[in-house]
Amino acid sequence: MALKLKDIKLFEWIDLDYIKLIIDNSRRVEYKKDDVILVEWEESNGSAYIIQDWSVKVIIRWELINTISEWGVFWEIALITDEPRTANVIANSDLVLLKIDKELLHTIIKEFKNWSEIQKELMKRISENIKNKDIK
Repeated sequence: MALKLKDIKLFEWIDLDYIKLIIDNSRRVEYKKDDVILVEWEESNGSAYIIQDWSVKVIIRWELINTISEWGVFWEIALITDEPRTANVIANSDLVLLKIDKELLHTIIKEFKNWSEIQKELMKRISENIKNKDIK
């Protein structure tokens, strides 16, 4: 699984040992088809999610705007800010997520030399999400 996470752009600068620590300390969360994972405008819980199995739907104002599949990351903005959720995320099928808490990530990689690269990637993804939302 560490190699799969290494393929995620957000984590490509992280050494495999750090990735293993993230995985080992992340919570594995299971959802059933049509379970609501995140609610638009809900307060942030400081967690990002990696889809380990299957996919989720991203819905803003009752409109499907995206589908995120296996090894996709969502709500990574929660790793750097406490802003409210900007979309609903719903399970497309029974699925398994890895829940990564902000405190865990910061604890593990605070001394990581390329932390600024991860922050840049987070900001880039957030910017792309905003642009995509504005297009809809």
